[in-house]
Amino acid sequence: MKPTLSYCIPVQNRLAELKATLRQNLDANRRFGQAVEFVIANFGSDTALESHVRTNFASELASGRVRFVPVERLDPWHFGRAKNVFRDHVAAELYSSLDADNFVSAAETQQILDLHAEHKGRLLIHHFSGNWGDGTCGRITLPADLYRSVGYDERALPRQYDEMDLILSALRAEPGLAYVSYFPGGALRKSKATAKFLRNEGVGIDCRPVADLRTAKPLNPKQKGYIEDGGLLEAMQRFNRSSSFAKNARSSDGKERYFAEAMTGAQAAVQTLDPAAALQCFFEPLARPLPRLDDGLVPVFACVKDDTFVFEEWYRHYRRIGCGPFFIVDDGSAVPVSETLPYPDVHVLTPRVGHYRTCKAAWLMAAMKAVLPQGRWTLTVDADEFVDVPSSLGRSMADAAAAAEAAGQSWAPGLLVDMLPAPSDQPGGTARGSFLREFDHHLFDGSGDKAAYQRNSSIRWAFGRHWRASYCIDARYRLAGTFDVLRKVPLVRYSHDITLHHGFHDVAFSDATKTGRERWRSPLLLPMRHYKLVKLFDTRERERMAEHAKLCFIHDSKTTANLRELVAGDRGRDWDKLHSLYTVPYDPDRLSDPEFFRDAPGEAAAVTGLLRRAMHALFGVSQTSLR
Repeated sequence: MKPTLSYCIPVQNRLAELKATLRQNLDANRRFGQAVEFVIANFGSDTALESHVRTNFASELASGRVRFVPVERLDPWHFGRAKNVFRDHVAAELYSSLDADNFVSAAETQQILDLHAEHKGRLLIHHFSGNWGDGTCGRITLPADLYRSVGYDERALPRQYDEMDLILSALRAEPGLAYVSYFPGGALRKSKATAKFLRNEGVGIDCRPVADLRTAKPLNPKQKGYIEDGGLLEAMQRFNRSSSFAKNARSSDGKERYFAEAMTGAQAAVQTLDPAAALQCFFEPLARPLPRLDDGLVPVFACVKDDTFVFEEWYRHYRRIGCGPFFIVDDGSAVPVSETLPYPDVHVLTPRVGHYRTCKAAWLMAAMKAVLPQGRWTLTVDADEFVDVPSSLGRSMADAAAAAEAAGQSWAPGLLVDMLPAPSDQPGGTARGSFLREFDHHLFDGSGDKAAYQRNSSIRWAFGRHWRASYCIDARYRLAGTFDVLRKVPLVRYSHDITLHHGFHDVAFSDATKTGRERWRSPLLLPMRHYKLVKLFDTRERERMAEHAKLCFIHDSKTTANLRELVAGDRGRDWDKLHSLYTVPYDPDRLSDPEFFRDAPGEAAAVTGLLRRAMHALFGVSQTSLR
C-alpha cells in the first residue's frame, strides 16, 4: 500500500531529541497504519542513532511505518540541503517536514489527510503557530511532486528563510495552489518584508485558515527576535530572503533591487564569520590544503566561468610579473579550471552557496579572509584582464604595491583598455592561441559627439570631470553605444573589513574611506589590457556571451544590456567601425601619464598635451601644475 503522508525527519547530532519525540509520534499516529510513514535521514551514518532506531523500533521498521536512510554528513549544516535529501525517498503523495524536536498529534495528521482529500492534493500547509522562533515555522506539507520539482534552495546560505522561499516558489510555480495556515494571512502576511513583496508584485494569496490541532510544542524554542542581532543570522536572513524575492519577482527592476540587497547580505555574512568558517560556509571542501604565501609574490584572486581560451596566457602573464599563488573561484565552467590550469600554485574553489550575480564579491572576500593576513597586498581581476606595471612603478606587481604603500594608500587604481586588432589585420576568426599577438592596439580617439557620454550617470560616477580619459579609449562605446565603467581597483591591501565591488570598480573599508575620482589621475594608475572584444570575433565565444546575456543571475541589468548590444551586431559591421577609428599600439607607459588623453586625435588640447609632456621631460615641471 502506498502511503499518503511522509513525515520526513533530518537528523544530525540530535539523537537526544529524537529519543524524546519519535516514540510519542508513532504511538499517536498508530491508527493510520501504513497511510502515514516516518522517514529518518541519518546524516553522517551516526551508529548510535542507527542502533537506537533499530533496537527500539524494529516492528515499525518491518511494517514500513518507519524508514531509515543513511546519508552523508553535512558540514556545515544546511537546512535546505538537509530537507532536499528526501526527494529520492518520499514514497507518499504528500511530503511533510518534521524536525527531530517536533511532535505531531493524531488530530493534526487527520486534518492533513482531510485537507488533502478536500483540495485533491493541490495544497500547501504551513504549520506555523505565528510565533517566530518557536520551532514551528520550518514545518511545511505539500504534494510530493511539487516538493521534488521546486524543493528547497540549496544555493541559499545555510539557514533562515528556507521554508518561506519554498512557499513563495511553490505558489509561483502553481498559482492555484491553496495556501493553508493556522491564522489569517499566515506567515506570508506576518512577515512584513514578504507581505510588501507580494503587494509590490500584485500577487494575491488564497489563504485558508484552519485550527491548530497540535497538542505539544517543539522541544527547543528560541527567544523572540533571535535573528535581530546585527550578526550572522540577520545577514543570512537578508541574503536568503532577497535571493528568494529576486528569483520570484516578475520585473527586471524588481530583480535588480533584490539582487543588490542579496549582495549586501552575503558580504555581511562573510564579515561576521571567522576565516575557517567563511571558507566552509561558501565553498565545497578544497582538493588541497591552502598554501603558505611567498613574501615576494602578490596573490591573485579571480572568479571565472568558461573563459578557457584566455587562461593559459593570463596565468603566464601574472607569473611573469611576480604574482602567485592563484585562488580561482570556478563558477561551473564547462571545462573545469583545475583541468585548464593544472599547476601547483593554482587553487580552485567551488562555490556551494549563491550565484555569480549575488555572490561574486562575497566569494572572493571569503577566500581572501581564509588566505590573507591583515595588510597583505593582493590582486583581484577577471580572467580577461591583464594588469601591467608601468616602468615608472617598477617591474613587478610587488613594486607597484610598494609604491602604493609608500604613498600611504591602501589600494591602487586601474584603467581598462579594450584591446583591438591593428587596422590592417582583421582577426582570423578564432580567439584561441593568437589573441595577444593580433589584439595589440587600442582606441585612442577623442573625436566625435561626446555630449551623451559626458552626461551618462555611470561615467560621471566613475570619472567626474575627468571623463575624457575614459572617452578616448572606450572602444565599446564606439562599437555598440554601450556605457561601460572602465575604472577598476585591481590592487588592494587586504583588511578583514574590506568590501569588494561586484565588478571591482570600487572598494570600501569600515572607516568609510572614499575612492575619490581624482585617484584615477594618479601616477599609481595601473593600465589593464582587456580582451573582452576578442570574443566578438570568435564564433564560439560570441555565442557564449549571448547565452550569458540571457541569464539575469549572471550580470547586473546594465552589464546584461551591454552584452546584448555587443553580441547583436555582425562581425563585418564591427570591423568596419574599427577601421573608422584611430588606434595606436598598446604601451602601458603612455597610459601611466595622468594627462595621456590630451594627446588623442580629436582632443582639443592635443597640442597642449604634447607641449606639457615635453616640458615635463625637459624641465621636470609637474604636469598637474600646468592644468
